[in-house]
Amino acid sequence: MKKYLYFVTKPYSVPIIKPIFETVEKFQKGENLIFAFDYILQWMPEKMKKFSTDSLQEVIDYKPDIVFVPGNVIHDKIPGVKVQIFHGLCEEKKGHYKITGFFDIYCTSGPLITRKFKKLEEKYGHFIVVETGWPKVDYILGYDEGETGYPVANISKGKKIILYAPTFSPRFKSTHKLLPYLKDILRDDEVLIVKFHDLADKKEVELYKKLNNIIVYDSPDNVPLLHMADILISDTSSIVYEFMLLDKPVITIDARVRKEKALNIVDPLELRSAIDRAFKFPQEHSSKRREVLQLIHPYRDKLCSLRVLDAVDKIIESGALESLKRKPLNLIRAYKVRKMFRYW
Repeated sequence: MKKYLYFVTKPYSVPIIKPIFETVEKFQKGENLIFAFDYILQWMPEKMKKFSTDSLQEVIDYKPDIVFVPGNVIHDKIPGVKVQIFHGLCEEKKGHYKITGFFDIYCTSGPLITRKFKKLEEKYGHFIVVETGWPKVDYILGYDEGETGYPVANISKGKKIILYAPTFSPRFKSTHKLLPYLKDILRDDEVLIVKFHDLADKKEVELYKKLNNIIVYDSPDNVPLLHMADILISDTSSIVYEFMLLDKPVITIDARVRKEKALNIVDPLELRSAIDRAFKFPQEHSSKRREVLQLIHPYRDKLCSLRVLDAVDKIIESGALESLKRKPLNLIRAYKVRKMFRYW
């Protein structure tokens, strides 16, 4: 029986590993253990909490065969094959293609990302790239509203729900632009829910909480909101691609790439008219959304997690990892990670 480890350092990673964890349990593929900081446990389903630890020593003693990482770093003392499963869809953010030397396998989401990582695989020679789809998509497309109910209480039936989910990146975030306009923009039959990134500026979050006609959603699990919302407003956040999977209208503010996927605006004064247009013509960008998703994430079968597990198994069994070049020593990065975790 294989031993699987999930290395979780951010709350928003929980919904990413959840489908893989559940697939391992469902098909009895092996043992599960999650490394997560104590404060992350409150956001974990009960069935996952009991397989969690915040002890690096326990993780090392566990001797995992395979380590899934929905992030950029891993402690170098942890054994096992390190698999990068990414913390978001698409590639807008700086550093998406940065090769850190921590990983043996990269599981990519779709052809556009795969092609670019394949070039890096050829250049560096110390990791393998395989296209599997992104595990979180299994959760997004398989979400059962009936099982969990609405995540936000006190919303009157029949209200139109607008979700605003900005990025946290200081260079690309739209929060400062929209703040002066949001308090007066809603109609009586609309509700605005704001979902901040886990790394958002806390002072900015508090400013939004002071607006009395919006709801700030605190949970790092955005999947229930994707299903609740009729429209998404965002900027360069990868949540745009998650929402597009449900074929619902998106309004972007200062999008940098693939602007055709949504109704893109530059001036916040255009937001009200954009909302009206999105409600009136919800399928206006539907064909473009599908075209973009064919490049970013073409898989809709809810089997991404199983593909990840099978692909990693095949790579290990083939012996391909043994023929890779040696990884760089990575001394500076390894030191920084050890310092971060205070474990030497």
